[in-house]
Amino acid sequence: MAAHHHLAFSFVLLSVAGVLAVPSPGHIYVSSPPPPPPPATACGDYPPALNATGPNVLLIGDSISMPVPPSPGGYGDSSRKILEAKGVTVWHNGGWWTGGQASNTVKGLACTNASADGNWLNVTGTYDVIHFNFGLHDLVAEGPGEGREHVPIPQYGTNLADIYRRLLPHAKHVIWATTTPCPSIKTSMGRTEGNVTLYNAEALRVLQDAARAASTDLIVDDLHAAVDGYCGVNYTSCDLQRPANVHFEPKGVLFLGQHVADSILKVLGI
Repeated sequence: MAAHHHLAFSFVLLSVAGVLAVPSPGHIYVSSPPPPPPPATACGDYPPALNATGPNVLLIGDSISMPVPPSPGGYGDSSRKILEAKGVTVWHNGGWWTGGQASNTVKGLACTNASADGNWLNVTGTYDVIHFNFGLHDLVAEGPGEGREHVPIPQYGTNLADIYRRLLPHAKHVIWATTTPCPSIKTSMGRTEGNVTLYNAEALRVLQDAARAASTDLIVDDLHAAVDGYCGVNYTSCDLQRPANVHFEPKGVLFLGQHVADSILKVLGI
């Protein structure tokens, strides 16, 4: 007796201008995944408890490090995968979704305040490493929208040093990451490579002073030099970075993720 094969499929009712339509057999509809829940607080999601059986790392940064968005996200998830393969537990300030935006140093001060809901440092115990950066939101041109995040260089330096002093008691090692380059052409919100250089210089100056006052050494992860080393000084375009943009292509995300992970593993002695 010949076998009979029956094609099974589900009927999906689609409403188009109020009309219900039934797809033909074999047509597959793939629904988009639901959007992530909104962050729990203005500072993002609450930090999880530290892992008692291995090193713990906290990444603090803006969209250059946060996984989402814009696509393909930042280096945080890439670094996490490399570090977790070595037994290191990694958390990004505010979580791995949209709550992970550290923005400018004003938000950094607010979200490292011990009384803040969602305080990034609100964990029992001490991180082995905190790796942090602020800069690209502080140095935007002053104006409406994102321009309201602009922080002048003197205040940026003061804010950054205060944040650093708050981080020190919460980690065995604190790593400051330099702000990544801006292509030497017109980009978003008036960001320029000239301003990146000025803000990085101010950050280095105030953090060296703060580290000296705390009788510790300033540990620097020079992401700016790493990108310049690949792309060339004062580049206008580079395959690591999106055209006329401060954000990175998938290749650049992996490049930075590896560099950050290597810097952290070196400090951990792994």
